[in-house]
Amino acid sequence: MSVSVSLAVALLALLVALFTLVALVAVYARVRGLEAARAAGLSGYATLVGRPAPAVVRPGPGQRGSVVAVLDADCGFCHAVLAALVAAAPDPAVRVVALVDRADAFAMPDAGRTELVVDPVARADLYEGYTPTVLAVDAAGAVRDRVFVDPDSDLVATVRAMADGEVARA
Repeated sequence: MSVSVSLAVALLALLVALFTLVALVAVYARVRGLEAARAAGLSGYATLVGRPAPAVVRPGPGQRGSVVAVLDADCGFCHAVLAALVAAAPDPAVRVVALVDRADAFAMPDAGRTELVVDPVARADLYEGYTPTVLAVDAAGAVRDRVFVDPDSDLVATVRAMADGEVARA
């Protein structure tokens, strides 16, 4: 039995169409699952909020909280976040920390009250797969809120909102 070229092409096209249909159904099911999880307040990142923060970024005695920026030396935008931390200068009752992987990549000529903390273990604990991330830590040392920032974010407003205890969604 021989198969003509046109029949072989038609069967191949049918196979490709079937594979595409299966892939689309799988993607649709995944998107629906993610939407349902989001509506229920579940996500891969929800576990960070409410967890105790590492001791190196917790507020000091008499402080009501801390703002922590998780930064990466290879992230060009992270340097702008560091500058925003310095510029925002929330009141002294809030500790401001830039948690980095390498100190040599971040120059802080006039850091003001912003602390540069190099602690790979603490950074790994707070890293969620994206930098820069700004976290608010309450007086008890628990992560209260988290915001992923991007170049469209108003960085100074985000830092100030986090310091003031507001939920910042820049």
